[in-house]
Amino acid sequence: MSGCEEVQKEPTEKRIEIKAGNDDGGVVVLNSLLPNLTAGFLNGGVGTEEGTILGVITAGENDVTSRALYRFDISEWNNTADMVFHLKCLYRHGNPGMIDIYVVDDFGPLPSVQEADPSDVSDIWNLSESGEKVGSISPSAGEWFEITISKSIIEVKKTSEGYLAFMIKLSDENIQTGNFYTFLNYEYAVSHNEHRPYLTKATL
Repeated sequence: MSGCEEVQKEPTEKRIEIKAGNDDGGVVVLNSLLPNLTAGFLNGGVGTEEGTILGVITAGENDVTSRALYRFDISEWNNTADMVFHLKCLYRHGNPGMIDIYVVDDFGPLPSVQEADPSDVSDIWNLSESGEKVGSISPSAGEWFEITISKSIIEVKKTSEGYLAFMIKLSDENIQTGNFYTFLNYEYAVSHNEHRPYLTKATL
């Protein structure tokens, strides 16, 4: 398993940033229907200006679990080196615990507007089962952290169009509602003049 570590400042290496709002977001499922049915929502645009939620929350009258999704166009880079995923934890609510980071099969552009009614999102939700776990960490609010991805994993998971995709989930999702993180995403970065989530090449 590749390593990860928390860092105290934003790296300044040449980077590949999230290109568009529908290249990051989340998949949210209704807890009342788990584990037999994975019904919920995908979002990647409108309504995510305050970041992407990861964890267990109450939405309306329903408890839901959310996972974060990120995809990068790395077509301009070859596979000669490991890469580093840089992400900022904006907020930590309650005690959500550790997070697990996976490189997964590309899920494609996310919908810019969340649908009104829940639908079957099992294809996206289950991507972690076939993904490659590349790290676990307990992030701190307001801090950037780094996840290193080996070039061997990149070679397997990079699509023919040049995309590399990530899913982040709580290590333990069987927790009480109100325990969650909020992570940086494209919309938050644009509206708050922050760096977007990004990749760099690993240095020796």
